[in-house]
Amino acid sequence: MPQNTTRMSLLASPLTSDLMGTAWLYRFPDKIEHEWNKLRAIYRGKTGSKANLPYAALLTVLRASGSTSASLSPTSKKNPPQFLALSTKLPAVHLRAVVALWEQALLQTPPDEISLAYSSSLADLFASVEPEQVAIWDHVSIGQRAVDADGWVWDAASWNLASLVTKTDLKVDGRTIPLRPDTGNNVMVWDTEHLWSNNWLDARPAKEKTNDSAKNTAEEILQPEGWKIRRHYAALRVEVAMKSLHSLPKPLVVLTPRVSRLSNTINGARTAWWAPRSPSRPLLCLRLGGKGQYTHLEHTSRLALDAWVRLMDEPVFPRNPQDTEFLPAGAMDLSGEPGHFRALIPFSTSFPIGKGVGLHTVTALADHLATVTGQNLIHGTRVPTVLSVAARKTEYGRDTTLLDATDLKDIMAAAGCSKLRVLALYEHQEMRTRMQRLLAYHFNRPDLADGMPDDKIVHLGCHTEVLLHRAPELLAHGRHHDRRGALTDALPGLAAENTGILALVETEYDAKEWGRQRRAARRGEEGALDPYELDAKPEVSRHLARHGVIAQFLTPETKKRRSKKKAREATSPLETLGRELDADYPGHHAIGDMLRSAGLVHPRLTRTISAKGGLQDRVAHLGLHMRAQLGDKHRTRTEEPKLMWILTAFVPVGEHWNALAYLPASRDGSGGWCNYARAQALSRSRPIPEGSRGDETLPRRIDQALYELSRHLENGYVLYVSGDSTRPVWPLLANKNADLHPDDDGCANGRPALPGATLAPEHRPRAIIRTTSSAGPSIPLPAVFHEIDEDGNVSDGDKTSNALFQLNDTATTFIMSRRPQQMDGKTPSAKSGRTQSRWACDDKEQQAETWYNLTATEIAVIQHPHGEEPLPYALTAARLCNHALAWEHRTRHPLPVHAGIQMDKNHPAYRRTIDWDTDDDATD
Repeated sequence: MPQNTTRMSLLASPLTSDLMGTAWLYRFPDKIEHEWNKLRAIYRGKTGSKANLPYAALLTVLRASGSTSASLSPTSKKNPPQFLALSTKLPAVHLRAVVALWEQALLQTPPDEISLAYSSSLADLFASVEPEQVAIWDHVSIGQRAVDADGWVWDAASWNLASLVTKTDLKVDGRTIPLRPDTGNNVMVWDTEHLWSNNWLDARPAKEKTNDSAKNTAEEILQPEGWKIRRHYAALRVEVAMKSLHSLPKPLVVLTPRVSRLSNTINGARTAWWAPRSPSRPLLCLRLGGKGQYTHLEHTSRLALDAWVRLMDEPVFPRNPQDTEFLPAGAMDLSGEPGHFRALIPFSTSFPIGKGVGLHTVTALADHLATVTGQNLIHGTRVPTVLSVAARKTEYGRDTTLLDATDLKDIMAAAGCSKLRVLALYEHQEMRTRMQRLLAYHFNRPDLADGMPDDKIVHLGCHTEVLLHRAPELLAHGRHHDRRGALTDALPGLAAENTGILALVETEYDAKEWGRQRRAARRGEEGALDPYELDAKPEVSRHLARHGVIAQFLTPETKKRRSKKKAREATSPLETLGRELDADYPGHHAIGDMLRSAGLVHPRLTRTISAKGGLQDRVAHLGLHMRAQLGDKHRTRTEEPKLMWILTAFVPVGEHWNALAYLPASRDGSGGWCNYARAQALSRSRPIPEGSRGDETLPRRIDQALYELSRHLENGYVLYVSGDSTRPVWPLLANKNADLHPDDDGCANGRPALPGATLAPEHRPRAIIRTTSSAGPSIPLPAVFHEIDEDGNVSDGDKTSNALFQLNDTATTFIMSRRPQQMDGKTPSAKSGRTQSRWACDDKEQQAETWYNLTATEIAVIQHPHGEEPLPYALTAARLCNHALAWEHRTRHPLPVHAGIQMDKNHPAYRRTIDWDTDDDATD
């Protein structure tokens, strides 16, 4: 271990055979094929389905009624399973009853005719099998650099581990808190005395005064009497799962904590829990569907509850004849002290308890995990190299390094233009004034802050100009989308030779208000309209893109902001204007993102990459981003699935960088490699292409794109890929295949092994680096830091870190700890959760804030040249996470991948078609 270094412990622990426990395998005889196919034929005849039997419902019933994990293996869309894996041996009578109930539900048997005495050959077959108890460890394949196992192994081990975690109470801040498992492999705080609780309006008395008084009055009228003192509750929920990390030859147990905020109503909820009377049994994790008063249990959850009632003789809700379709009326109101049935709030909204558990609770969970497993946590050692080399810096929001550079003309030339024109489109005078002042400040023309004419080109500098134009009809929300094309065509200043044209556009958008209106429209309330159907933004963006104009939108300021910087005497008119605009963070971010869209890359990128310890060669840096299109249309299968995939490249050109992007060719033939700005215009002007990750031609098309660029590069390129989105496409990007080697054709398991693997050696990537964010549960959170001196003595270190750590026992996997920028703020809430848990906090305003903990990015050097160390490649990837073109803080992925993500988010269809049922945090 290096001397005088820092050791980071993750919220994860290595697993042993004893910790994994055992499972019971019910191996079916050959007769299963006949019985399964016979039932499937009857099921298809009754339902018209062409799919396999929906055995997910059967597994849900087994988990709920048997207090066990349950998996049928192997999973198949058309073939019957070969065995059933349970973590607990069930009595044959119980197993037969569950299968019989499931079969009757499949065949749409009326509820009053369902019987445990139902004759079922398949149920008899299940019950006749004598199970075999096996050690789960024996079914895990551990290689030199990889861990692999069948799906049932991960499920059974996770269930056993969740049970282990709950056997010992969590100790934090002098409290002893019982934990309870659920059927989804989570553990929860369930006892009411240990829930976090707060009043609804008493939480933010100071901030409430800044809200619109008329709006508050209207909301108060709509609320029932006593609403101001209504209490809300939240619980600690921790996902427990068996996981693996790349190139680490040991399975892990990973804990992922969350704040589960409980709803006062079931209307619109999607997740709920039911607690059996016996505290020794797991909570039933239920899925809900429907809207408003028609919220109901999804089929598998209803079946699980029905099975529970019939098998365990424990009623859930009063059973009335009219309660055949939806939850009974008594279950809809969850106000008051939480009871046996609880629901998660259905959407992100104002809540008297903030999100996030805080650093102190993460540390307590780390101690708990080490105690219950008897194992040391997974460690990493800090790489003693600075990451924040030449990071973007601003002065009152202005990127002086870029916009005051003497070689700005050369930077523009590398971006593909000799001049920039900003077309400022506004609807209201307040926005016109704001745009005028922002542009005057950022382009160093404070003399123009109070005076720019409309419809006349005004020169901001020797290479930039602005044109202000009022376009109320084009920008107004409404149903007149058919006229927006002609209105866009009539705009002035849409074309100029060798000029990159950007548009700063006014738009109105209130996420919370639009969310309320959208839900009202979905419920069919009288006069309610879905605001996203009237939204002008995607239409304006698309029509401007037809002219090669890239739009950046700016919403009106809804509240006054105050600068957090100490006031000092200004020394120039530019600084005076900057201090006046300092608190306009959305405006500064809009200008920065507009310049990012233009593809302007300052040469500081060179210093970032070639700094000590990084890559010294002038190679190109490519990024691959991929996203499957979600949304209502995709889920209802009314159209072909869509896949957005984007390759970006930062290619050195002399002392500067050319930002490029690749788009698949469309029906009109447009596509291929082009300047980043041009690629964005092409992308926004056309729909998201059809496709899926399972398309066999996808890897070949990406390889073709890599070849088209690589043949023009002198020093090769490094490819960065997002592990969150690309891992299923190439075998060697998956953790379980780290020991595989491509064959002579660049394939593994019959598929291209890695991006570019099928190309000639001179056109392949020099290195491939996979980055994966801890936004999901795959990457464990940083938990504890210790300082180790040159004598090997260990002492407590800082609670936070932004450093890069190399995982112990592997040379190619690194974890970059990320401290959210909110934790560096000057407000009292920035430090919330560092020294105490929410249980020890009695400050209502502090409880209402979001508490932050560290996040992480896994950097896995999947491929690198033989004879070279992986560290320079990992270090360069980490530094590129500190070098977003228009962001001062760290991003989850390196610059090339981040540029692709932002390009995807700028597509007009992105906001309108994302999965509205998920709470998707922003990338930055």
